[in-house]
Amino acid sequence: MKKNLTRIILLVIVSCMAIAFISCKRDNGYVIPSFEPGTVLEPKGRIKATTYLRSGNDSEIAFDKWIKAYNEIYPNVVVKPDIIEWSALATKVAAGDIGDVYYGCEQDVYTYAVTHRAAMALDAYVDLLGIDITDVFTGLYDLGCANGLLYMVPSDLNPGVLYTNKTMLAEAGVSMPKMSWNYDEFKSIAKAVTKENADGTIAQCAMNYDTTFPGIMRFMVGFGGNWVDKVNKRLNLVSDENCLKGVTELIELIDKGYVYVSGLTGPAGAKFANISDVSNVAFTGGTYISRIGMDEQFRLLGLDMDVINFFEFPAKRVIVGGATGFFVYSKTKNPDAAATFCCLMLQDAGQQAFNSTLGGGIPTTKSNYEADFWKFPLDKEKFNYDAFVCYPEAFIGNWPDVYTPSEVAKELNAFATSFYSKHFSNAKDYRDNLRELEEKCNQIWATLYSDNG
Repeated sequence: MKKNLTRIILLVIVSCMAIAFISCKRDNGYVIPSFEPGTVLEPKGRIKATTYLRSGNDSEIAFDKWIKAYNEIYPNVVVKPDIIEWSALATKVAAGDIGDVYYGCEQDVYTYAVTHRAAMALDAYVDLLGIDITDVFTGLYDLGCANGLLYMVPSDLNPGVLYTNKTMLAEAGVSMPKMSWNYDEFKSIAKAVTKENADGTIAQCAMNYDTTFPGIMRFMVGFGGNWVDKVNKRLNLVSDENCLKGVTELIELIDKGYVYVSGLTGPAGAKFANISDVSNVAFTGGTYISRIGMDEQFRLLGLDMDVINFFEFPAKRVIVGGATGFFVYSKTKNPDAAATFCCLMLQDAGQQAFNSTLGGGIPTTKSNYEADFWKFPLDKEKFNYDAFVCYPEAFIGNWPDVYTPSEVAKELNAFATSFYSKHFSNAKDYRDNLRELEEKCNQIWATLYSDNG
């Protein structure tokens, strides 16, 4: 009888363990906190916050200001900074040798949250703290999400903009564009400012353009293309005629001499041999972080500079950009302290502390667009800071890792490095190149999908 009773007890224990395991698998192993209504957070103790100094000592100052702002609200928590090299970050996350809070970028979200299961979902804390996520820059919040849950809190915004050679525009009799400008206006300006030398080489052109995949993606989306189908897990780089139309427009701009891309060889490379710096380009791509360096370049050349947002394309306006932010380690022993520290970045106190130094960036919250704390060191009367925060509804993620598995994104990024040179050296027509890329990426994605069941 005792033996039978023992066996029954063991069976019950094993059954309970099996139920717990199935429940864990249903949540994919993620740490997804939940709270009873009326819960009040009173974090205390110690946490370690790991960061990379993107802007050197300026980043450390921004980090320290964030900690001080946090301690004014939560004085019973000690936050210990942990400064590491960028090259060590991904390895430490994968190994679990990371702080309770740690730095990352939008392309890391899926890998850290899903692949490594090294990030904690923060949605419950966002709700409990009463944070209004609709105040976050449109599209930016989603960059921190994986499988519908928030894992990375964005610390600052990084949209692509165009630094403008106002001197060149003035000499061509062209006014500085308004933020509502469109593609036709850009082409009109391009025609006015582009000049050729007697030998047919380009003396000055309209734009120095991005040679990464986001540069191609911007034209695809801007002309109404749907280059990635996340539901059916496939790319439509040429299958979608609007994607192909957008890339065709970009190729034609380069062919006309309006747009310069680096890395061209042969006759195309010789054609743009005189294009070397901002002095012979009307619009140069950049970000908020590059404003000081760009200002210095223009001043040294004796040129007037301003900044403008990207023009509106025929189908839609597209503001391509990225974000950096912070994660909470899934195995932290002090989740309340780590999560409240991280989530302060979604609140005014965190934004105003972190982004009021050169180590910060553009606020992620709309309520701070008009504030002056982030508009420095250039004179805001002469520099168009509004160009960085206009048309928030048009913001989309920069890197393909946000939209596709890393194996597919790797192919897209590698492809972009030689895309223009292959076409303009007549090694491979851009349409054939895109068609082969689409087929290759779809085969990879189909295999990944099949392997995952």
